[in-house]
Order: sequence, then structure tokens, then C-alpha cells
Amino acid sequence: MKFGICCGPGSFVPQEQNAAQSSIARMMGVMQDAGADYVEFAVGSVTGSEEDFEKLRADLEPHSLKAEAFNSFIPAKHRITGPDVRLNEVLEFCELALGRCMALGGSVVVLGSAGARKVPEGFDVAEAERQFVEFGRALGPIADAIGIDIAIEPLNKKEDNFCVSVAHGTKLVDAISHPRIQLLADLHHMVEEGESLLPVAAAGARLKHTHVADLGRVAPGYASGGEVNFEGFFRALKAANYDARCSFEGSFGDIEAQSKPVIRLMKQRWAQA
Repeated sequence: MKFGICCGPGSFVPQEQNAAQSSIARMMGVMQDAGADYVEFAVGSVTGSEEDFEKLRADLEPHSLKAEAFNSFIPAKHRITGPDVRLNEVLEFCELALGRCMALGGSVVVLGSAGARKVPEGFDVAEAERQFVEFGRALGPIADAIGIDIAIEPLNKKEDNFCVSVAHGTKLVDAISHPRIQLLADLHHMVEEGESLLPVAAAGARLKHTHVADLGRVAPGYASGGEVNFEGFFRALKAANYDARCSFEGSFGDIEAQSKPVIRLMKQRWAQA
């Protein structure tokens, strides 16, 4: 299993949310020293101007660590459910974004994007699901041509009203039925929803990416109220024969001080599971 951290511009990390690209070298150095196997960026970090993207690519080039995963895929302005869907525009954005993610070493892009997929008030839920499946089926060939996987991320009801369980995510993957459109399991969202770990094991080969955080969505090992069940989650992943990537996605108190202990703890819990 590879372990990484969500960081960089647009991430959950308070110190990095508004960071200029000049901080990329420092941040990548922190991740390297921490023992991370890869980093996870927000898609928004690659969808600016061509000039900005080329600068980011040049800044990352000297580093052995790669941005193998990307999250926060589709901005809220690009609706994928509801009455205002403009599918061709969304797919055009996706093609640009996925191509740039791939160019930086990306292997998987996370499709959470609650702002784009939330079912508008009064809109038919069944129709929203049909739209989402249609979008997934259209996205699959684009992702395949680029050579990158998409992982649908179930969220929680505080953030989303469309897909809030791994079990539902599995059904969406099966309905879309394209090898490039698969599933993510996020331990934080599962805890928020009180979902058991059984659907993770049952997801099997559909799993393409995973996220974890400790209680309160803080860095693993730094929760004030005890530790979340990392070992149980990792046992479920092993039961699914999953051993690709696992990213911490949440808030740091101090990214430089906490990154190394976070990576160490996640690797320990994986070994113990």
C-alpha cells in the first residue's frame, strides 16, 4: 500500500489553502521527509491558465514524489445533476482537467464534487441518478483515452444529498459499468454516516482509491477524543484485496511537525490490520 497526504493549493491543509506556487518546493520537501509515497492535489490546482499550469509542472519536475491522485474534481458551476446540466461543457472541462492531472503523474481522480452533483431542492432524485450515470458513461471513454481512473467518492449528509454510502457508490459504479469509473472509500464519511465496514470489503475490485482521517477529520494520531478504527478499515481493504493508495485528507495543526508521524501511524496500522 502507498500512503500519501492531500496537500498543496486548494487542499484542506490550512497553511496550504492559499499558498502560492513558490511554496511548492517547501511543501514537497516536507512530504518527502515525512516518508509519503505520493501527494494528492486538488484538481483546481491544474485548471488555471496554461502559463500557471506549466509553472506548476516545472516546479514539480525536480521532485521524486508525484501527484498520483487528485480530488475536488468538478467545480459547482459545472452541474452534473438538476435542470441546468450542460453535459458537453462539463465533459470539455473534464478532458482538460484529466489531461493535466495525467501530465503531472496522476493515476486517479476523485469524483466527490458535492457542489456539482447535489440534487437541487424539488428535483426528482431518480432523474438525478439517471443524469449521474449518463455523465459517468460519457466520462469513461474520455478517462480511458487519457489513461486515468475516476473514483466516485461517497460523502456524508452534511456535505451531500446524492451519494452518502459506499454501498450506494458501488451501485453507481455497477450502473455506469465502465472500467475507468470506479469507487473510493473514505473512512471519515463512513464514520459520519455510521456505515459499517462490510461494504468496503464487498466493493472488491471496484475500489480505486481511499481516504482516511482521525476523529474530527484531523491528522491521524492527533484526535482529542481517541483514535478512529483505522485497523478495522484496513482489514476491510485487505479483504477487498485492495492495496493501491490511501491518503490522509483533513486538517493539520502543523503540517511540518505532524506529517511524518501521520505517515508512520498509517503504515503501522496497515501492518497491524
